[in-house]
Amino acid sequence: MSAGGIVQVRSPEEREYARYLTEVEVRKRRVAELQADVEALKVALARFNAEYHARVGTLFIELDRVRLAIDEYEQRIAWLKANSTADPEQVERDIAAQFEARRQEVRDEEQENRRYEDAFQHEFERPQLAAGEESRIKAPYRELAKRFHPDLARTEEERHRRQIVMQRINDAFVERNIALLTHISHESEFADPVFEARSVGEKRVWAIREVARLDEVVAALEAEMESLRGSQVHGLWRRLQSGEEIIEALERDILGEISSEQDRLAALIATYRQHLEQAH
Repeated sequence: MSAGGIVQVRSPEEREYARYLTEVEVRKRRVAELQADVEALKVALARFNAEYHARVGTLFIELDRVRLAIDEYEQRIAWLKANSTADPEQVERDIAAQFEARRQEVRDEEQENRRYEDAFQHEFERPQLAAGEESRIKAPYRELAKRFHPDLARTEEERHRRQIVMQRINDAFVERNIALLTHISHESEFADPVFEARSVGEKRVWAIREVARLDEVVAALEAEMESLRGSQVHGLWRRLQSGEEIIEALERDILGEISSEQDRLAALIATYRQHLEQAH
């Protein structure tokens, strides 16, 4: 006993449990940081990918459409050369049948590109943070991820509850809604009275296992980040971030190809009409 009263002495097991709890908190912070970085990169890449396809995809479709028309006219001319008395209407039916699969491919490309255009429109309308404000939204996101990330749950029931809240958090982060993140941060963290009633020994075993499990979560998030950074979209996005006008340059290249192929198509159409006039 000391002059100031009773001093509580923790047992070796309690000290070890406290040490593992510290390790758990370190890993929780790392999970939260990685989750914030992964989500931020996903937002940036999704916006870039939508813009890339919305702007360049339309041009690629036009190029495919022109090249399809070129192949069709070359086939028309070949048939007329082989049979100058061929019925033009029958030729058109044969062309439609022969090239239906490729025509469907172009229609499918148009439908897919419309989805990208809608996605880009949504991204364009999404609130954007001013330069330097990214850290301002990452701070509350990290704190919330540390509290509510499903992988930090102790039971399946708690995981389910956390998944619901984490979806709200992710949506708020994607929408750049700092006010909603602040609101969620004021909500109470999940309590687990059953866990608190466990013995120190049981808690110690849990903490040891939790450190190992959180190491796996960290490794998974690091792998996801590495995968994002290794993607082709990320490479293009990085070039854009460095100031390179990659979309504009690609647009110019494709427009040049379209112009060249359109000239070729116009020549084929003129040739085809000449064959029709000579045959009839």
